[in-house]
Amino acid sequence: MDLNRLRTFAAVARLGNLTRAAENLCLSQPAVSGHLKALEDELGLKLFARVPRGMELTHAGRTLLHEVEQTIASAQQIEARARSLRNGIVGEFRIGTIAEPSILRLGQTVCRLTSCYPDLRLRLLQGISGDIIDWVLEDSIDAGYVIGYPDDINIAAVEIASVTLQVVAPANWAERIKFLDWADVAALPWISTPPKCSFSRLAKRMFSRHGVKPRTVVEADQEHVLRDLVTSEAGLTLLREDVALEAEAAGDVVIWKPGVEISHLYFIFRHEKVTNALLQAILRIIKEIWEIGKV
Repeated sequence: MDLNRLRTFAAVARLGNLTRAAENLCLSQPAVSGHLKALEDELGLKLFARVPRGMELTHAGRTLLHEVEQTIASAQQIEARARSLRNGIVGEFRIGTIAEPSILRLGQTVCRLTSCYPDLRLRLLQGISGDIIDWVLEDSIDAGYVIGYPDDINIAAVEIASVTLQVVAPANWAERIKFLDWADVAALPWISTPPKCSFSRLAKRMFSRHGVKPRTVVEADQEHVLRDLVTSEAGLTLLREDVALEAEAAGDVVIWKPGVEISHLYFIFRHEKVTNALLQAILRIIKEIWEIGKV
């Protein structure tokens, strides 16, 4: 049975019109009519009836439509699998992730990859930026996301997006911090992150730029913990801008306006893996999702 005839049948059934179906399939109207007649002759059934508004499925056509659509879907899956096998997109790929999946657009990426490459198996490992860099260097993972440029000659990095961070304080400290300078803020209790966390490096860079050093009282490595500690008035910290704005809108924190730091999100891997077919396929999808390279 000719798959193109089945695709034509499904298009006419969906659109109810020969002309629109022909445009959708990039075929001439006589070609579409020919496909339908050949399919009806092959099956020995009348699939459509002409009506004033176009084409209407007969009882036989309605009965077969679901199975035809399933057959087309199965054929598309076979084509995708053959394409992935042909391109070498087969096997496991290990990706290190950070922060919340939403800021990495991880759901979109995984769905697109598994749809395009059904023989690709992804393994995701959660960590902080310093962990991801170590794991890439150790070959514990194939690639990963980090915030802040990885300063290592063995690592290649693709810039994905800018990331803005804000200094936040407990909501009740709004009047207390409004007119403070950097030296005053550095003297207040500071909630830090582990040295391997990108936030730690960014905070250090931010304070150093103003010639001060924060008075660290506690260390935590998860953004929701940092937010909760600030809400509990344990001190100030650095949060991603989206998290800071959400927390401020909820009345949990107040943003100290001068405390802004800009960094970037990167996708990193070892230089020698740059020609790896799996990596190149994943990079293509990431660039499409983030619209990297588009003018």
